[in-house]
Amino acid sequence: MTEQILIENGLSEKEAKVYLSVLAGGELTFSHIALKTHIKRTTIYHIVDMMKTKGLLSLIKRGGVQYVSALSPRILIERFKDASLHAEHMLPDLLDLAYASPLKPRLQFFEGMSGIKEILSKFAHSKHPSMGFTNYEKMPKELFQYIRQKIIPLRKKNRHHARLIAPNTDFNRSIQKQDSRSMTEHRMAPFTTSNNRIELLLFGESNIAFLSFAKDEMFGVIVDSKAIYSMLENIFLLVWSSSRSSSPS
Repeated sequence: MTEQILIENGLSEKEAKVYLSVLAGGELTFSHIALKTHIKRTTIYHIVDMMKTKGLLSLIKRGGVQYVSALSPRILIERFKDASLHAEHMLPDLLDLAYASPLKPRLQFFEGMSGIKEILSKFAHSKHPSMGFTNYEKMPKELFQYIRQKIIPLRKKNRHHARLIAPNTDFNRSIQKQDSRSMTEHRMAPFTTSNNRIELLLFGESNIAFLSFAKDEMFGVIVDSKAIYSMLENIFLLVWSSSRSSSPS
């Protein structure tokens, strides 16, 4: 866990191993570091040299032997905090840069079932009401259960309300009856086919997610574009206004 946190804050896997080994040992020779980390001694020399440049490790020579010591964890944590603060201050400039060109919508690709779940997690963390088109009937069972067990509780926690339109089938109508328990309002639309295996989600005021459930085409794409979002929002609202607001008795 600690090693992973160091990696997430800029250290390589080997740097994290070396730092933690030296920290635990107080002062270690290059041979001892290699023994504790199972990294080749020749590689240890290079890693220590790099980390010395970063100010994370220091060297002292006693009796002709070099010993390596580590920067205090308190100072390291303060560095992480400073880096986070600087990044936060830079965020407005980075966002301006990201949106500088109106001709370049931002696009992310997500592969497989894990990729689709990652998109749904992003969707659930949105602070704005969302909308979209889905089809529970053609959704893989694993994904359906993931939405019931993980995504809906997360959306409830975040008070994230969604409006979804689905093909007017018996199964989709059965999901519609659970609206009050899912932070979702469904409407049924008389699409010409109910065989579609694509979900379209609009969230976060500019994100459009396309999720493909087809067995041989399981992937997801997020496009970050206010212009495309606005166009699809109008289409959604048009279909929403003409769809069934309640299941038939």
